[in-house]
Amino acid sequence: MSAAAHYSALSCLSALPVGLVSYAIQFGFDYLTLAGLLLKAILFIPNAGTDGAFPLNGPTWSLFFELWAGVLFSVLLVRLSSRILLAIALGAAGITLYGALGGNFDIGHQAGYFGFGFSRILFSFSLGICLHRLYEVRTPNVANRGNTVGILLCGCLIVITNIPASTFYGFPYFDLLICLTIFPAVVWVAMRTRQSGVVELAFRWLGIVSYPIYILHAPIFELLHLLRQKGFDLPASPGAGMVVVIAIFIMAGIIAIHFDEPVRKKLKIMVAPRPASEVPAEAS
Repeated sequence: MSAAAHYSALSCLSALPVGLVSYAIQFGFDYLTLAGLLLKAILFIPNAGTDGAFPLNGPTWSLFFELWAGVLFSVLLVRLSSRILLAIALGAAGITLYGALGGNFDIGHQAGYFGFGFSRILFSFSLGICLHRLYEVRTPNVANRGNTVGILLCGCLIVITNIPASTFYGFPYFDLLICLTIFPAVVWVAMRTRQSGVVELAFRWLGIVSYPIYILHAPIFELLHLLRQKGFDLPASPGAGMVVVIAIFIMAGIIAIHFDEPVRKKLKIMVAPRPASEVPAEAS
């Protein structure tokens, strides 16, 4: 399993209380149902009901597939050649495209499309392995002005991800083009750069809090939406939205530093092989 999967799994557990409260407000305090959903969420077992695969925290769906990809990587993918991996990536992209013909690549978490989550993660995971191997074989020269290049790449991603979905609705080939060319190119260029100073610290910090933010934002926004529906007079101005976003960043930092990191260190100690010097000798 990848380090990112470990990281996100721990963050997901820390977000469950918020999702539990949101679900209880929306569907009632049925303690038996809530206990069952909580157990499934902890074990990353998809829910078969109509409330979504992971009703306590929707983004958990992608982590579920990432965990399976990590298992498949350790068992099979790591042993395959880069050509076979590239063929798998392209084949998985074709399967995902078939499922996306009704709109875009944002599939895998909806009822009836859950199976396409496997092809979606297999495509990106296999392509990522190929990029990493290419980097190891032909380590690129570090580009000059890494800070400038890094900031420009961030700007490029912001522009792409803020293109309204309605602009290309019904045209999933745009998503395919972005995933097959633009995003891998951004990753490859990023590999050629090294940041320094404040930019490096900012990028490193954003990397640390990225998974906690991803796994926290949905249940928090859902809780606020439900409270507003229940009659709570919550402000809905852009300023209030910025306060919520800043609060999520702060919460993500706290979780990363005071929960994720300590737990991961303890887990590594628990699963790490003991040095030969510490293994007690067998009695003769």
